[in-house]
Amino acid sequence: MNFLDKLIHKDNHSILAVTHGKVLHIEKIPDHAFSNRLIGDGLAIEINSPHIYAPCTGTINSIASTRHAFTILLENGVEILVHIGLNTSKPNEHDFNYHVNVGDHITPDTHILTLSQQFLHSHQFKVITPIIILNSHEHPIKIMTTSSYTKKGKTLFTYK
Repeated sequence: MNFLDKLIHKDNHSILAVTHGKVLHIEKIPDHAFSNRLIGDGLAIEINSPHIYAPCTGTINSIASTRHAFTILLENGVEILVHIGLNTSKPNEHDFNYHVNVGDHITPDTHILTLSQQFLHSHQFKVITPIIILNSHEHPIKIMTTSSYTKKGKTLFTYK
């Protein structure tokens, strides 16, 4: 753990990488609603692993009926959206194998879901996954990673 990671981990307001992959700043996400921060602020990971973990400690607040997204509610009122892929609102329900349910308490070690190999193949193993603070107007981002690649559990950003 380098100095910046140690400094960031002292602040308990960290959002971690849900898996490993290429980091995309929000302006680079090829989706108008995300890139213009209409939904909130955050980052994306171009994931290349089928395993998705929790980015923080909290409670699973919702799982989309199409299973392509979920939200986490933190004790301090912050709400995090993890949106698996872009244009994935009509996926095959078997593409997303959830290991948690709404209401479950989670930590960064919690394995949230596994993506099907078919889903990864259909996206050429480049699934852009935004991780967004939905109420970022109340909890703005303070520090963002400058890394172009991340691994599961590494700090992506902190918030106020």
